[in-house]
Amino acid sequence: MVRLGWVRSPQSIEVRFGTSRAGAVDVALYTAASVEAVVAAHPEVDWEQLRAVGKGRQSPLAALQPAPA
Repeated sequence: MVRLGWVRSPQSIEVRFGTSRAGAVDVALYTAASVEAVVAAHPEVDWEQLRAVGKGRQSPLAALQPAPA
């Protein structure tokens, strides 16, 4: 959904693993409201089918192309 431009992260935080900076990664944060709004904004998506995708399987969203900017 991020690649498609359907949801954007308004903020990110740095999360550290261990005691060195080498173990730090940035983690994007999303609001629940922005994620929930995606369902209403995209009725063309079969959300039940998407939720049923098994672990390790590719999402059907991977086949969609981002809208032109």
